[in-house]
Amino acid sequence: MNEQKKKLAQLIEAGVDSLDIVITKEEILKQDISAPLALLSELLDDKVIALYFREKVKLSFNGFDDQGKKLWEIPEVRKYICKLDNEFHYWFYFLSKSEEELYLIHQCHMIPFLSEEDNFDLNMDKLKQNFFNKWVPALTKACDFTDMSEQETHEMFMRVYQYASNRGTA
Repeated sequence: MNEQKKKLAQLIEAGVDSLDIVITKEEILKQDISAPLALLSELLDDKVIALYFREKVKLSFNGFDDQGKKLWEIPEVRKYICKLDNEFHYWFYFLSKSEEELYLIHQCHMIPFLSEEDNFDLNMDKLKQNFFNKWVPALTKACDFTDMSEQETHEMFMRVYQYASNRGTA
């Protein structure tokens, strides 16, 4: 058992409520996704681990509190999140639907600072591509991997839909 998997197993044994992945300003400035990607990828190596951390993963970013901007407005963060998202698509399965991370990932792919009309016209295709070509297939794959029942899978898809509807991204 590798070190990451051992740590995840210990977290499960301890009954933790969530897996908090902290991304530092240094990682973002260096565009180094290796540490969070290694941990996120480990979630998919074991059915028990994947089930336990379903909708319990949180992303946080240290070092940008003093910027006075939303994270998705910071070019380095946008680039970092897109780079991480290109390697890992399982956000709908692992991220909490009560946090802002899903919205952050979505916003990092969009053209920023557009009027409402331009936002819809210019960003809707990108959103649809991400939604239907990356995030939903990954959710389906994760649900299949963990042998979730049809009912559980349906409920998870409904939580994603509710989250997207409430954020105005569906």
